[in-house]
Amino acid sequence: MYGVFLEGWVKAERGAPADGLMDMRRGLELLRQQNTLVFVPLLMLVLGRAEERAGDLDRAAATLDEALATSERTGQRAFDAELHRARGEMLLKHGPSGSTPAEEPFRTAVAIAKQQAARSFELRAALSLAKLYQSTTRPADARAVLAPALEGFSPTSEMPEIAEAQALLSQLA
Repeated sequence: MYGVFLEGWVKAERGAPADGLMDMRRGLELLRQQNTLVFVPLLMLVLGRAEERAGDLDRAAATLDEALATSERTGQRAFDAELHRARGEMLLKHGPSGSTPAEEPFRTAVAIAKQQAARSFELRAALSLAKLYQSTTRPADARAVLAPALEGFSPTSEMPEIAEAQALLSQLA
């Protein structure tokens, strides 16, 4: 079941998105049939991102919404911050220009990550929100959200967002 999903993911990433997405969806369906819902919200996040890359934005948004509903129903809330951040990123890339519909999901992602003490997810969401604020000429808001999220992190190659956040914070100073 997980293997079917993961093989589909590999196919989608290696240039066969239609076949890959079909296998990813089939893998998720097999997991649901077996009532094996561990990591399903995370897998749905991966599926939503693959659907977005394949150009099916409506389906990608629906997948992320379904993932959030699944996490609420099952109580598996560990990836909620990332789900909201991904939704914000999608809105930012594909939403109407000149508006900021992505702000709400980014703010939600930061709040959830703080509540869960998920520092890495908080930093990723704060970085996304700070970039949005910077692009809409709100540097003070960008600094206010990014500085506390970055506190205590040291640069590491395993998390390039740290260096990116430090660079943005320096630029905003």
